[in-house]
Amino acid sequence: MQYTLITGASMGIGKALAEECAKEGMHLLLVALPGPELDQVCQDLVARYGIQAHPFAIDLTLEDAPRKVYDWSQTNGYEVNILINNAGFGTGGLFENTPLATYINMVRLNNQALVEMTYHFLPELKRHNNAHLLCLSSMEATLPLPYKAVYTGTKNFIYSFCLAIREELRPSTVRVSILCPGPVLTNPDGLKRIESQGGKGQILMTMPEKVAKIAVKKMLQNKAIIIPGALPIAIVRVLNLLPILWRMRILERVFRPYRDM
Repeated sequence: MQYTLITGASMGIGKALAEECAKEGMHLLLVALPGPELDQVCQDLVARYGIQAHPFAIDLTLEDAPRKVYDWSQTNGYEVNILINNAGFGTGGLFENTPLATYINMVRLNNQALVEMTYHFLPELKRHNNAHLLCLSSMEATLPLPYKAVYTGTKNFIYSFCLAIREELRPSTVRVSILCPGPVLTNPDGLKRIESQGGKGQILMTMPEKVAKIAVKKMLQNKAIIIPGALPIAIVRVLNLLPILWRMRILERVFRPYRDM
């Protein structure tokens, strides 16, 4: 039996992706931090869609955690043909105002855990005739944002990493896609950051369910870069046409409300 493995699956985009995959009839392996939310998501999806869903609670920032996820799947005979690296988090504000430990955890989760998960599961994915790797980046991946320097740096890494291995894996059965959403309402902190931008932030805001629906559809169609919504696509294209100094000055003005967060 084949499974789709999703990290960060207990809330936000990860939870919405799990539901969208369940609607497609996929059996699920859901990975997230320990807590009742993960078990509840599994129980709800099994009850609603009649699929199998197995939880694995772990902090992916801990040493060798991705390897433990892989060992768990192998020990139980779960054949993973779709891997969705969704787990991640971000912060806003002046670079020096956030504790270094927060940045280290951000890089470990957003980048190191993603690379380790991909590395461990890639041989398993390649054993299947139809396999997918979907990684969560951001529309900000190609827009270095003042006051979100480390976060956008991690998302740029994911973007570059996935484009590169997509080409490496082109002769194989593994198809790689990058999900690059704009602002998504996933938690209270995210809401505060969106509200700090006033009307322009709310215009761009998307709900996790809409992002997940587009993401799963485009992933199965082997779309390389998935940016949900016409407005985020237009903004990215226009800003990337500008000289870098102009672009950075505009972005600093737009994201200045994040400075004191």
